[in-house]
Amino acid sequence: MRIRLTRFILGALIAAPSLPVHAQAPKFDSVTVARANKPILRTGELIGVLATTGVALALDQTLRNTIYDPHDRFGRSVSDLGNAMGNGLYIYPSLLAFAVAGKVIGSPGLYGVSSRALKSGLLAGVSAVVLKAIIGRERPGADNAFKFHPFNIADKTNSFPSGHTTLAFAVATSFSREIGGHWDDVAFYSLATVTAYARMHDNRHWMSDVVFGAGVGILSARFIHRREAKLLLGKNVVGASLTF
Repeated sequence: MRIRLTRFILGALIAAPSLPVHAQAPKFDSVTVARANKPILRTGELIGVLATTGVALALDQTLRNTIYDPHDRFGRSVSDLGNAMGNGLYIYPSLLAFAVAGKVIGSPGLYGVSSRALKSGLLAGVSAVVLKAIIGRERPGADNAFKFHPFNIADKTNSFPSGHTTLAFAVATSFSREIGGHWDDVAFYSLATVTAYARMHDNRHWMSDVVFGAGVGILSARFIHRREAKLLLGKNVVGASLTF
């Protein structure tokens, strides 16, 4: 069930009561059914992400020289905001607090939105860490976009993909699938894009790092939502058979 952004911000989300289960005819929310049947990744999307990442790889050094500017005060202010929105030290505890609050006050809506966003973020974060260790790309400070040291697990300076960007896009995707309105989607993804910009502006990541990271984050959120939708449908189907 899609809910309005204002309710979430106010912490007063009200979810619909548990879906009724009838013999032979269980009722499901249309959004839940759509999530369960919708593919996690389409071929066209995969090709698009890989192609965009490839183009970014070719332009990484040029884009880095253009975007990175330590003396840009406005860019510094924007990047501070973007870094915060992709920082797990802020995002994970906040989402956990909302999820716990939803349980405490008895709001399934607040709990559901927050817990799914948290799971999406955690999956995205773990995926980014694993990929970084496997690929072992050096950060822009190396001044060479094609320095790779695969399986360099101990090195904490691995760059590909951007962990901040991956997390930001995972949370943005999760919220956009929960909250109604096209402008809400624009707002969420715009904020995630600010995080991507921040990582490049601060010379922490190459363009290809953030492009691929965005794709990983979106895919992580889709996986969590599809999995939970299927679990919900399966639970109700079992309930319907027992009632019958």
